[in-house]
Formats: sequence, structure tokens, C-alpha cells
Amino acid sequence: MDKRKRGIALFITLMVIASIMSIIAVSFSYLEKVQKDAGRTSAIIEGDLLYKNTINVLKRFFPKKQNNANKLKLLYTMPLVLSEPKSGFEVTLTCEPLLNGVPINWLDEGSTWNMVERTNLASDVLTRVMEKYEIEEPTGLEKLIMQEITGEAIQNQEYKLRVKQQKGIVSKKQFYRVITNYRLLYDDPKAMIVPWEKYFSFTKTDFKTNIDGVYLTPEFISVAFDIPIEIVLDSWIVGESTLVGFLRENAIVAPVNNKIYAKKALNAMHCEQRYAYQEGQYRFNFDYIEGRSANFEFYGKE
Repeated sequence: MDKRKRGIALFITLMVIASIMSIIAVSFSYLEKVQKDAGRTSAIIEGDLLYKNTINVLKRFFPKKQNNANKLKLLYTMPLVLSEPKSGFEVTLTCEPLLNGVPINWLDEGSTWNMVERTNLASDVLTRVMEKYEIEEPTGLEKLIMQEITGEAIQNQEYKLRVKQQKGIVSKKQFYRVITNYRLLYDDPKAMIVPWEKYFSFTKTDFKTNIDGVYLTPEFISVAFDIPIEIVLDSWIVGESTLVGFLRENAIVAPVNNKIYAKKALNAMHCEQRYAYQEGQYRFNFDYIEGRSANFEFYGKE
């Protein structure tokens, strides 16, 4: 065989080897991806099982329609950590009051079951917050919030939504998407620095929904009852004070609507659970209200 034929054969051989190596590399890359996806799927399954077990525990620990004030205070004060030394498995549960401000969905009359007092409260709080933080386009912001709550499509959209939008704002994450949209539309960064969660709660509501009269935030009380924040911070003890007692002690004449404010601490909380799985850390969030759970959100490996 002459040198030219040997060169061609060698070239073909090298091409075949390169092709095989390429296929092997792609195969290993695909296998690694499958393994990662399998690990994530297993973590999601593990999270779903933990979620269901946690809800069952909360149901037993916080019986419906009972005064669980002491247990709630304990849960809100420190995270609960459960670990199994032999396997190294560890779970951390952290919870905070859920209905410690006015539900944002009360802005819509259709979600207040003909209780105009609820709508008026939500509207007044929103107006005062926008004034307090000097929102430049309050009408535009309120319009965007209402569109998200009612599920109405934005009028200037160039396309029609294929799937009808679900009504209501049910999480902080969803609400802050609205705020980000407002920021981009009106070039007003002030909306991004407002601590909205200190004035509003973001979850599903029904005709029985009340605001927690024990775990109200000082900021909400200040705005809702037009009281200087300094007075509230000086005498309101979250988790111990009651709204009626606070107003009486400070000689503030203001009616407390029992259809809006609960007299006792509510079994309503927003929880985050973290767990270790296959050398990774995962977490998920959910809301828990009187035996009902909602708004489950799973987060990937951290």
C-alpha cells in the first residue's frame, strides 16, 4: 500500500475514532443529566411525602377552632429541627403568622361576600401605604393589582390568553411579580422598597377568613387605625397583646369589627420546610389554615 492510501486509511480511522469518542462523550453527558434529573425527581417525591406528613402533624398539633396560642407562640419563636443521627436525615420547619395584615384579595368586592367593610379596609390601607411611600402612579399600581386579583387580561395586550387566569393573589411571589411589572411600566423604584408583607397577607380567602387579632404587625395597626407607629411599637406586643386591649390601653376610640378581626390567635401560618437529601439541601413552602393547606411551592437544590 502506497503512502497516499495509508494516509487516507489513517485519516478514516481517526475520523471513526473521533466519532466514537464524540458519541461516548454525548452518552456520558446524557447519563449524567438523567442521574441529576432522577435525583431531583426523587427529591421532589421526598418533599411531597414530607409535606403530607407535616400537614398531618400540624392538624394534630393545632386542633381546629381551639385556642392554640401557647403552641403558636412556640412555633413562631424558633424553628423546629428533627434529625435522625444514624442516617443523617434532618428536617427543619419554620413558620410565621399568615393573616397578620389585611388580605390583598379583599380589594375585590367579589371576594368579600358582600361585606363592604372588608373592601373598605383593604382599599384604605392600600391608599395610605401608597401615600406613605410616595408611590408616583397610585392609580396605575392599583389597576395592576386589581387585574391580577380579578384575573382580567391587561387591555393593551396584543394577544389573548389561551388559558383563563386564576383569580386572586395567593402568594407573596405572585404579588411581587405585579410590583415588578409596575416598576418596569412606570419607572418608579419606590414600590420595590415598600415592605408590603407588613400591611397585607397573600393567600386564598373565603367567607370565614378573618385577620389574626393577636399577630397583627405594628405597621398594619398604624395604617389601619391611623395611629403613629411610635405609639404602636411602644405598647403593642406581637403574640401577647389583643387589638381591643391595645386600643383601650391607649385611649383610642375605634370600633373593632369581629367579622374582620379574630379575638384569638388563628391557626393560620406560612411555613417553610428544609431537608437534606442525597448530599443536597432542598426546601418547600406552604400555607396552613385551620386544617387546610395550600400554595405548595417546591424549590430546587440549594
